[in-house]
Formats: sequence, structure tokens, C-alpha cells
Amino acid sequence: MAKVITTPKGKAVYPKLDKPDTKFNEDGLWSCKIHVDEGSYNSFKLQVDEVVERAYQAECASHGKELPRSSNTPVRVTDEGDYEIYAKQVARKNTRNGLLEFNVPLYDAKVQVLEERPKVASGSTVKMSVEIYPWYVSSQGFGYSLRLKAVQILDLIEYDSAAGGFSAEDGFVSESLDSALENETETTNAPF
Repeated sequence: MAKVITTPKGKAVYPKLDKPDTKFNEDGLWSCKIHVDEGSYNSFKLQVDEVVERAYQAECASHGKELPRSSNTPVRVTDEGDYEIYAKQVARKNTRNGLLEFNVPLYDAKVQVLEERPKVASGSTVKMSVEIYPWYVSSQGFGYSLRLKAVQILDLIEYDSAAGGFSAEDGFVSESLDSALENETETTNAPF
């Protein structure tokens, strides 16, 4: 039995929330990673582990033996020491009954549905509603994933796809090509 829970708030890392990512999956994938503080991570992990452990025991009982576990988990400490929670949801899936389409609703801080999807960038503060989905595959062992059900955006940082994802900052500003060429011909005399 799957259970839906809410993550603590965290900083988004490479969220794919304005449109599904089709780079490695032509059907598209909604996804978001968040980095949280250690205390929030430990509390969330306890909730997840309780559900996953019950599912693991039930799966072992149905096979009549202890099963290997997958080492890949969506609730983990990264190599850099960040406390990370990762959730994803396929955007479309072909089934015997036809095409199923999945949407991940976005909410603002006041829990109002966002009709227009903002371009949520890394660094935004968000919470995720996730479904704990245990699975068993003989080649990989027993594991679980977190299915992304909804996202609440508490502090939005938007990316600008026209500017390559950059935002304007103080610092170096280039000159136009015309003025650079004028300055070059006026101030530079070649010694040959």
C-alpha cells in the first residue's frame, strides 16, 4: 500500500517542474531534488523507513525468503554531504487501456494552485508531496521510489531560458562590437 507524505522545505536542485524533461525519456519526466537540513532529513527518513520496512517484510513473506535490497535510494546523503530527497513522476505512460497522462500541480505559499507554471530554478525553496512506492525487481532487489504528486513553492527563483539560465548581476559588462573596433583602430598602431 502506497502512502503519500509531505517533505520538509528544502532548496530545489535541478527541478523539472515547468515542463517534463524528455532528454532521457521521450514520454517525459517531472522531477525535483531538494536539499534539507540534517534534522529535517532524519525526521523525514524515519517516516519513509517505517513504510518501506513494512513493505519489505511483506515482500519477503510473499517470496518465503529474505530479499536483497537495492542500494539506490531517493532519500540519501550525497557524496558532497548534502541531505537530499529526490522525487519523480512520469508525464505519460502507454497502457493496455490507452495513454495515461500525469500532471504535477504547483501551489504557492498560500496553497493556491498556480494556473501558469513558473520556470522554477535551483535554489527555490519548495516542499513536495510524494507517494512512497516500494518495488521489487529480481535483478536489482527490493527498493522504493518517491513519486512526485505536487509541489508547494515557498520562495521562487525563476530561470530565464532566453539568457541561458543566467540572471543579470553587477560586474563585467561587454562593449558593443562596433565601439570595441573603433577603440582598437584609434589606440592601436601596429609596430610593423
